Amino acid sequence: MVAAGGPFAALRHRDFRVLLFGTMALQIGSWVQTIGMGWLVLQDLGGNATSLGIVALLRGASMVLVSPVGGYLGSRFERRRQLMAYQWTAATIAALLAVLITTGRIELWMVFVTAVAAGMVEALAAPIRMLLVYDSVGDEDLTNAVALNALGGNAMRVIGPAIGGTLIGVVGTQGTFQLQAVFLVLAGLLTALLRPSLPDRTASAGMFRSIGGGLRYVIRDRRMLVIVFMGLLPSIVVYPYVTFLPVFARDVLGSDGLGYGFLAAAVGVGSLVGGIFVAVTSNRARLGPGMMWSCLLYCLSVGVFSLMGQLWLAVGVLAVAGVFHSVYSALNSSLMQLKAEPEFRGQVMSLQTMMWGLTPFTALIMGRMIDHWGAPPVVFWWMALASGITLLTLVASKEMRRV
Repeated sequence: MVAAGGPFAALRHRDFRVLLFGTMALQIGSWVQTIGMGWLVLQDLGGNATSLGIVALLRGASMVLVSPVGGYLGSRFERRRQLMAYQWTAATIAALLAVLITTGRIELWMVFVTAVAAGMVEALAAPIRMLLVYDSVGDEDLTNAVALNALGGNAMRVIGPAIGGTLIGVVGTQGTFQLQAVFLVLAGLLTALLRPSLPDRTASAGMFRSIGGGLRYVIRDRRMLVIVFMGLLPSIVVYPYVTFLPVFARDVLGSDGLGYGFLAAAVGVGSLVGGIFVAVTSNRARLGPGMMWSCLLYCLSVGVFSLMGQLWLAVGVLAVAGVFHSVYSALNSSLMQLKAEPEFRGQVMSLQTMMWGLTPFTALIMGRMIDHWGAPPVVFWWMALASGITLLTLVASKEMRRV
């Protein structure tokens, strides 16, 4: 029996255990695919940093446009069946890409189209996955559940890129998409084991009125506004650098697909450490200060990474960045759910998905700048900007020092 309040308290809940294993299957498939997509565009199809940015932009634009719908549907209709349908659809998209690559018919425009479709599916599924975490554990164990969920995902982030890099070298790029489809099917089977969730039938507003009400709630609640802003800042200024890890691997560090896999896995290694820390300390009263300081240290660490010229030094610095990123993201996600009014929780979760979708918009700008000035100086100055804004917010916001 797992003790309440302990580092693994959320594992007391049967549905959370099932959801955790499903998330791990989803994450390993996602990271294998991320490695494959980057190498497919950059190496196999002769693209550049701008091409990578466009792929990410199309996926992100779909997420921004569709995620409010996902939050609304997740609040109003049974969540388990919706999530299963979205996972089967995502598996079909991955299998289609694998077939196109294997038969030699893949072209860049096809990658663009599938990026739009994958973004739409993720926009519908992501708010539901977050709501199911809350459904399975409630308020008491939510921070611990978020930390363990992130811990499982980050463990797969270590394994996934290494597998992806190996598959590219041994099987070819198509192998990454084939494996992603397998893990998506597994995630769907695990989701079927969850108990049916009870949708919120109390709200009678239509979809657009419900979405608008959620936005007005965040704007008028100063505390929630700062929490959402601190979720938004890394999404638009920091996270875009991940899109260009293939550029760092090939052009800055003189490595190949395997080196790219090591860079991507390094963040996951550090995130494991950060996730353990959050799980162990999840019963503390205030989460805001830890979120702010870990965000600042994350920005600074990525800035240091941009100055590295040797692969293993870069891997080490990214591992440190992963520690701070894991702490920051777990605390930010917990605060979004814990501090949101229950009737607006679905809309707030859809806002979080929208923020993830905004990353590619600024990634396109970063990609154009990298094509002109190179990856190291561009990423460094973006991280300097993010660090400055985070520090100013930390100093100015009393709300974050109190929650």
